[in-house]
Amino acid sequence: MRLSKLALAGAIAGLLSAGAAYAQSGPGQGSPVQSTAFGYNSYYAQDDDQQAGSKERGVEGEPEAAASPSDAPAADEPAPMPGAGTLLNPCCCLGDQWKLFDNPCLKCKNINIAGWIAQSYTYNGANPADRFNGPVTWTDRSNEYQLNQAYIFAEKTTNTDGCGTDWGWRADVMFGTDYRFNTASGLETRGQYVSPKVSTQRFYGTAFTQFYGEVAVNDLKVKVGHFYAPVGYEVVPTTGNFFPNLPYTFQYGEPFTMTGALATYQYNEDVSIVGGVNHGWDNFDNSNPNMSFMGGYTEKFSDGASLALAWTAGNEQVQSLAFRQRFLQTSVYSRPLKRINENMTYVAQSDFGWQNDALLSGKDAKWYGLNQYVFYKVSDCLTYGIRAEWFRDEEGFRVGGFLGTTPDGSLRGLSGNRFGYIGSFYEVTMGANYKLTANTTIRPYVRFDWFSGVSTNPGGVVGNPEKPFSNGFGNSQTLLGLDVVSVF
Repeated sequence: MRLSKLALAGAIAGLLSAGAAYAQSGPGQGSPVQSTAFGYNSYYAQDDDQQAGSKERGVEGEPEAAASPSDAPAADEPAPMPGAGTLLNPCCCLGDQWKLFDNPCLKCKNINIAGWIAQSYTYNGANPADRFNGPVTWTDRSNEYQLNQAYIFAEKTTNTDGCGTDWGWRADVMFGTDYRFNTASGLETRGQYVSPKVSTQRFYGTAFTQFYGEVAVNDLKVKVGHFYAPVGYEVVPTTGNFFPNLPYTFQYGEPFTMTGALATYQYNEDVSIVGGVNHGWDNFDNSNPNMSFMGGYTEKFSDGASLALAWTAGNEQVQSLAFRQRFLQTSVYSRPLKRINENMTYVAQSDFGWQNDALLSGKDAKWYGLNQYVFYKVSDCLTYGIRAEWFRDEEGFRVGGFLGTTPDGSLRGLSGNRFGYIGSFYEVTMGANYKLTANTTIRPYVRFDWFSGVSTNPGGVVGNPEKPFSNGFGNSQTLLGLDVVSVF
């Protein structure tokens, strides 16, 4: 699939400029951080104000239909203006959301089966020879179509209303190019990421991202199995994020999955506490023989703000292949910007990671960063967003190629020679979420990446270190892209 820079830029500009200047209801992104159990469902399958921005691997349960423009606004919300939609849908008539597995028998048993298909195209003006967008993962292929996620899950949620007992379960399966970044050692691969067991294709395969059982007793829920790591702001399922692409903090600073036990206690309506043990970052079996600790705290405040904190601590593998102590703390703060505009929301996320004896020299490593988001909801059909990120890899330990090769030697991701970037990565992403229907969302964006620092890897051109972008020749890049997400 070929798409010119001019055509793609025109499509993005059209979608970004087509909205009316008045919103129907609250912000579509960045509502308070959820203090419920750490499952999640689709952002696009629920009302914006309930799910968007609640990204600490939050909400469980049956997806709700998208809000209808005919719904009466609350007394403290601005009344909708005529044409509060977009150029392609001026009345913002989303219609009813349909479900592929909408069966009364499933509903009576409290079983929900749903999923989505996410497809993307990313244009890189540098046209790198290796066709990789540097250390940007997931939407990692330049000037190329990707089926990122063909995703399906089934679940039976627990609900005690604070009194009694209940049991449930959940299982998720992902197919597509994103699977490469979501494998667990001992499950889909023989080692972390590099030796696939399920698929030997270069880009496409299957990951069994979640399967766990859960027991609820009054205000306590305990899940046991394989589940998403409840850290940070953005998540593995693309439907839980505003942008199709991901920040460096998520790509290189945090775990994706854990295997173990996780308890969530709902202390009151506003506060929840999380704690558990697991087998380490992205590990399923005894490839990591150590047990790690996971903890978290979330609180919602009376002014609409919210705070989520999470910690992980345990032994993880370092360059010498030994296991040494690793610590990570993440925090997410969200608040509506009512003094500026009723329809704007601000989110800040920070990470701090530390690894003992990380390098072959025995030196410790640190990585840390700050992401800031602002979202403006025009209508139920259109929301704008911007993300600005700074991520520092203090010793060049985290950022770089890590996916290895196929049996025939083809690279599955960025080359393993592209590593050792001591310095700071920056990115600014601007985009929109345009709901074509209640089931389909288009997400155009423009992203600017640059690196400030030095490379310790002497590969590539003789006498010059490998730089992070443009096939090793550049310290910056600009990406234009969009994806289409259809839930079912």
